[in-house]
Amino acid sequence: MEILGIIILAPLGGIAIISLFAALTLLLPAPVEKTRANLENSLGRSLLLGVVNFTFFAILALVFFWLSEQSGGLGGVFIFFAGLITLGIVVFALFGLAAFANLLGDRMRSGKTPFASDLRGGTLLLLAALAPYIGWFIFLPLILWTGFGAAISAFRWRKKAASAEEEN
Repeated sequence: MEILGIIILAPLGGIAIISLFAALTLLLPAPVEKTRANLENSLGRSLLLGVVNFTFFAILALVFFWLSEQSGGLGGVFIFFAGLITLGIVVFALFGLAAFANLLGDRMRSGKTPFASDLRGGTLLLLAALAPYIGWFIFLPLILWTGFGAAISAFRWRKKAASAEEEN
């Protein structure tokens, strides 16, 4: 019975992730487009920024989780901060993955609409990440870190551009 659950859950999970990429692109096109521009213009910089920030925030979240176990009454506060940091990591990684799906879909040039293009790019991204060993341990971490760094750079750039417009 467990095998049947896995057989049903795996394709449905893949469909849900691809749909999430497309929905994120449709609902928030400006941040996804800025993240995509960062991926196209500075791939290596995005990877370095992603690795450094992911490492820092992951260690910070682990410290907060450890502090929640060590402290008695303040454990909930530390769990809240650790959860907030983890949520931030996931959101930025999702923006990066949606931008990668958008980029791959446009480079395939096979979709009749931008939505179909995003679905094809998301499918390609998902299938590449599911490749045994290379996809799991090399491709997926590199894509996650690069997308994470590009998303951080896109949101940081947005604040710098807004402050520069206010000065003028």
